[in-house]
Amino acid sequence: MSADGSGPAYWDGISDRLTGHYYHDATIGRIKRDAHLRLIARWCPNLAGRCLLKTDLFEEAHGPDQFLFDLPRGGLRAGIDISPLIARRARIRAAEAGAPAAPLAADVLALPFRAAAFDVIVSNSTLDHFADAAGISAALAELHRVLRPGGILLITLDNPRSLSYLAGLLKRRLRPDPYFLGHTLSRDALVATLTRVGFRVTDTTAILHGLENHSSAAMRLAARVGGPRLPAAIGALLAAVERLEAAPTRYVTGAFVAARAVKP
Repeated sequence: MSADGSGPAYWDGISDRLTGHYYHDATIGRIKRDAHLRLIARWCPNLAGRCLLKTDLFEEAHGPDQFLFDLPRGGLRAGIDISPLIARRARIRAAEAGAPAAPLAADVLALPFRAAAFDVIVSNSTLDHFADAAGISAALAELHRVLRPGGILLITLDNPRSLSYLAGLLKRRLRPDPYFLGHTLSRDALVATLTRVGFRVTDTTAILHGLENHSSAAMRLAARVGGPRLPAAIGALLAAVERLEAAPTRYVTGAFVAARAVKP
């Protein structure tokens, strides 16, 4: 992760603050993880023998929503984070999971890789932590550099047209977010920016349709009130709501806008 005005020390501090107090419970984390894994399986169906880069390690260091360790094996699985502490914690969890992942500390604006090093890059809600659109464009140019010709970029950003984003704005009036949230792009702006950088956009969608980003506190309350059955029932309902990705309203209900882009 990287954000203007908040470098490695900032994210190290966020990591310490959230360790043991992660904002997603196990049920919400599983729904978020599964949504990303389904999207990757659909847009990058053959990962065997391919070199893949994930552009931050926040989930892998802390949460049940991690998915790098669950990707199909058989190729390099690298991950970077601007925070050395987050990268170190992700390495520990990778070892515990027996996952052949390679987490390291690096800035998405200055990646320590040669040009055309990766076949696939997954950037999940990483580039929406910059203060302005210029940071997003600069990071996309760096991702374009390290992606091989014909390679695939799968990117998600906070969806500024979604009900989830509106709920977040209202929630911030009562309680600040646990970390810095920066500039983001709508679907159309994301497609235009990717095209300007040199990518060819082949598909777009929106994922996470049940306000999962705002549901973990309610899930913990449900567990106290109704035991394990009530959270399980709510989780099943939220998982079913993911079918809204197929609806024409997906860019209203989906918390993240997603794009599949190819380097020509």
